[in-house]
Amino acid sequence: MGRRPVVTLLACVGAMLAGCASLPDEPAPQEILDEGTGATLTVVDQPLVFARDRSERAANLRDYLTVAGASVNRSGRISYVLITYAWSTLDARNAGNAETPQLVVTADDRQIHFALAGADPLTTGVSTPVRAPAGVQSVSRVFATDLDTLRFLCHARSLRLQTSGTDDAPFYELWDDQLGALRGFVRYAEGDRF
Repeated sequence: MGRRPVVTLLACVGAMLAGCASLPDEPAPQEILDEGTGATLTVVDQPLVFARDRSERAANLRDYLTVAGASVNRSGRISYVLITYAWSTLDARNAGNAETPQLVVTADDRQIHFALAGADPLTTGVSTPVRAPAGVQSVSRVFATDLDTLRFLCHARSLRLQTSGTDDAPFYELWDDQLGALRGFVRYAEGDRF
């Protein structure tokens, strides 16, 4: 092999590596040991945040739901959950009024009802706050899901949710779109390690 083909090959490899280096970083999930339950939690890098306008009370006020996808590994038995935090800018005392007894997600044209994963942290495997909103009082709930549903959600063109399955329940619209982090979590759970 002459000198010119080797130089050309090295230039091509260098260009490919430079191209890879310029790709945007995929958000990687984080593993956390929940000391209260002994479970290993793998959680999204950034949670989704949904908001419901409350301008009938005051300008620019909202109720929020922070939603973090996670897996719970208990001695090799893995389950998937959505960890939610209900909070409000109305008043810290209203966080209790923003509880999430149910979670109904409308993804594109499909409505998905999520059931509570359990009544207490020992049942859900989650006793450690993960991806909770900083600096605000919030109420947490853990809902059971599965990897196929998380995969569907992370590729949906539109998402919004409700905290009740009734027809008149208000919608929370996507406020902070972190679907890339949810896609990264799903890829990680499928075995595509970063």
